[in-house]
Amino acid sequence: MSPWILVIDDDRWTREALVAILCRAGYRVTTVERFDRELAAGNFPQQYQVAVLDYHLPDLNGLEVARRLKQFQPHCRILMISSELPSSTALSGQDVVVDRFLAKPFSKEAILEAIAQLCPIPMT
Repeated sequence: MSPWILVIDDDRWTREALVAILCRAGYRVTTVERFDRELAAGNFPQQYQVAVLDYHLPDLNGLEVARRLKQFQPHCRILMISSELPSSTALSGQDVVVDRFLAKPFSKEAILEAIAQLCPIPMT
């Protein structure tokens, strides 16, 4: 069974591009544009192996979303994406919840490599 990946990004084009790339590579993908009330209550449709989170989200930043997600899915690996990644001071003193950072724009190969490092490669 192919791994499930959760993509949370408020930019529709980024979400659609990630879905296309990841689905073609054999992953199953759920996308949302923000960490909404359903997710905050722990209502996840799947167990996710990886969550791809944008750092700059409308309500909560990606680090806070990662912390909340880990409360409900502690084994989910976190890949943070952003054109402007958090500074080391923003990360200091925080629990380590992000497994990997990837700066936007990134190539199809870069996102697939990052995902492959965080979860098993799907059997197609």
